[in-house]
Amino acid sequence: MMRFGVKSFTHEPPRWIEEVLQMPSGFDSFTLDCPFPLPEISASVMRELRTIQLQRGIAYLVHMPAMIIALGDLDATVRYTSIEEVRRAIALAKQISAALITVHPTPCRDSECDSLVQRERLQRDALSEICADAEAQGVVVAIENMLPRNVYAPAYSSLDGLFVLLEEIGTLGVTLDVGHANMAGVSLRAVVPRLGRRLCHIHIHDNDGSADQHLPVGRGTVDWRGLIQSLSQSGYAGLLEMEFQGEAALLASKRHLERLSQGRMSLR
Repeated sequence: MMRFGVKSFTHEPPRWIEEVLQMPSGFDSFTLDCPFPLPEISASVMRELRTIQLQRGIAYLVHMPAMIIALGDLDATVRYTSIEEVRRAIALAKQISAALITVHPTPCRDSECDSLVQRERLQRDALSEICADAEAQGVVVAIENMLPRNVYAPAYSSLDGLFVLLEEIGTLGVTLDVGHANMAGVSLRAVVPRLGRRLCHIHIHDNDGSADQHLPVGRGTVDWRGLIQSLSQSGYAGLLEMEFQGEAALLASKRHLERLSQGRMSLR
């Protein structure tokens, strides 16, 4: 059975509670979008998050901010701060029984391409260290594929860079962002079986391939049939996290994917 989740659209921990309480019926997970820096979260907020989790059977996940966290940055202070922020997020994950935390590759602008090999080495070392810490606390670290034509190296939109890291770090997982993959021309039918058990989480949103539009399912050119068929064949048991807002759009997208999984409709 497919399981669906939503993501917070606020970086303010007290408002996470408001958002999770407003989550539509039929959604099983809520992702906390962490601010930078991650503040100390009050005991009352933590208590309320855990209470809601127990009462409603919700799974929590944690999402790190993109671009600000740079695990392979050449600046030692930036790199150290990034590692410590991820460690603090892992500690938060453990407190709320969140099984997964999503991180992003290190940004690398065109002017910094000469240092890419060094950045890759530093990122690999940082991720190895973080994954070991997370595993000891029962948390999985998953790295997300990024959209093309931005500050991330092309290997992180084609997913080639992620596969290299998966070979080097045995406990690293992948959060597959479907919208980013569509922009990069990545075949969802092909990439899901290639990722196999390392596919831990999925971000769901649509676009027409020209921009990161975060549209509801069916409003763009994502190959939804290919995705759902591949997930079914691979036995994927993770969550599908909707990365757009609006209760009507969330429920309609959920119904689209459920019907598609049951072979009751034709949808790209």
